[in-house]
Order: sequence, then structure tokens, then C-alpha cells
Amino acid sequence: MKKKALVLSPESRLKEVCSVKCRALLDEHFDVTWNETGIDYTKEELASLVGDAEVILTSWGSPSLDEDLLNRAVKLHAVGHAAGTVKHLVPKQIFGRGVRVFSAGPRIALSVGEYCLAALLTSLRHLPALDAAVRNGGWREDVQKGRELTGSTIGIISASSTARTFIKLLAPFHVNVLVYDPYLTEEAAADLHVTRATLEEVMSCPIISVHAPKVPATDRMLTRELLARIPDGGIFMNSSRAAVTHEQAFMEELASGRFNAILDVFEKEPLSADSPYRSLPNVLLTPHVAGASVEGHLSLMEVVVQDVIRAFNDEKTTYEVSERMWEIMA
Repeated sequence: MKKKALVLSPESRLKEVCSVKCRALLDEHFDVTWNETGIDYTKEELASLVGDAEVILTSWGSPSLDEDLLNRAVKLHAVGHAAGTVKHLVPKQIFGRGVRVFSAGPRIALSVGEYCLAALLTSLRHLPALDAAVRNGGWREDVQKGRELTGSTIGIISASSTARTFIKLLAPFHVNVLVYDPYLTEEAAADLHVTRATLEEVMSCPIISVHAPKVPATDRMLTRELLARIPDGGIFMNSSRAAVTHEQAFMEELASGRFNAILDVFEKEPLSADSPYRSLPNVLLTPHVAGASVEGHLSLMEVVVQDVIRAFNDEKTTYEVSERMWEIMA
């Protein structure tokens, strides 16, 4: 008999995160209840549905599965999240109930890694400035000469899934990678072909990329003193969480014009119309889209469904979240 699966995402969101192949996979392996209301379930509506669910599939906008809902979901074996962090979706207590949790976060990491590589190359070669110069009638003599990525030294803050993907994409460029992450072991660093470093050492690199989650230990972690270490002419990139940086100190350092920045995340989003960032020529701004790609989003539910099936078949999983992983998630 097929296990009962409850899909929480309404059609408007499902078509973005669940491919045709994924729908067929779900129908093949599960007795599926689809959300046909057109909107996200309320807590009250969900409470009346979870009793028979053995698998619950969620995505952005889905209500969190709090203790009350979990108490009602007496048959639940797995939760698959077709998005990133599950920190605010399920409580830590879920792991003590024997419920297995899965997240498509590592799949999103591929999109983020590609964004970081594209944005870094764009910044190194001054492509926005080149484009503007040509459009305004200028030519090569009107812009600064670009730099190569090959052979550079890059500092990475946090060895998260996005950082690991970025590091792999950097491999053909033969870069020297320094990583600050208190949880990164020497063995893991060797596997990644990187060098463990202090935060001071990483912040002194000519290229710095932030991949840290927002947790108490990382709040305003990049202090005024650390930000002052960014070398003149350097590039600072943040595609993870803005709260990692002391914003006022960062704004002052950036406004000096002595280094360039690539920012995809901000303390307040959307970025306000009068934000000083908008007027700074040495910053490349994007609207929190590092993890957003057509292919990436469309595969999110598929990868967690495949992993849930692997779990039920006692096979090795790829996207499963452990209790320890939950603790250090953004």
C-alpha cells in the first residue's frame, strides 16, 4: 500500500518548485493529497489534514509544523521541504519523534554558487562600468583595466553548502582558498582542498565571500575592526545574511571607495529607495536572488521526494537534515 503524502503548497507555488517529473514521481510512489484551495493552508485547516499523513511536503509559505500539529500527525514519518532552511518550519523536538527531515538547501546551493562565480567575474572585469562607458560614448581608455580570477587568494566565511559549491566551481581557476569556520575539521578542509584560517586572515584576503548563517554566534560577527582589514582594491561579497556584518561600519568602509562589494542581501528588504547603497558606484547590487534560478527552483521538490523514497528503501540519503544540522542552520 502506498504511503499517504500531504503536499502543502498551492498550485501557484507548486508549479515553481515541482516539475512534471516530480508530480509523476509522487503519484507513482504515494497516495497524494494536493492543496487545491489556491492559497496556503491556515493552521486550523492543516490540523484537520495531518492525522493520516505519513509524509508532508512543504515549501516557501507553508505554515510551520509546531508541537500541536506534530501531536496530531501521529503517522508522520518524514517532512520534505522544497526550499532551504527548516529552522522555522519544524521544532527541534521533531527529531526525538523519529520523524526524518529533508531540505532542498543543498540544491539551492548550486544556484548560489553559480551566482557567486558569475558576480565575482563580473566585478573583477568591471563589466557594469564597461557597459556604461560604451553606452555613454566611451571606449577602453575610459575604464579601469580588469583583473583575472585565476591564481587569486579567496577568503570564505563559513563552510556551508553554498560555500562548498562555490569552492568546487572555483577549482578550474587554481585559486588559493582560506576558510574560516569553527566547525571545519582539518580532514574536511583537506577534502575541500582549502586551508583553515582565522577570521582575521580571511578578512585580509583580496577577495572575501560570506556564506555564514544567521545564528547568535554570527550576529554582527564582522566588526568594524575586521571590516577595516579588507584590502584596498579588494572585493567583498555577501550572498548569505546581512546581519553577519556590522552594517553602519560596513557602510562607512564601503563609502570610502577603497574596495568593491557585491551584495545580494540586506538588513531590510526590499532595499529602501533612499538607501545609501544605491548611490555607491563601487557596489554591485542584486535583490536577494542568488538562490533563484528556473532550473534550481523547479527541481526543489523532486530532490527531496527522491531522498524520502531512498530513506524508505533504507538507502543513503543526500538531503536529510540531522538534529546537529538543524542547530546551526540559518
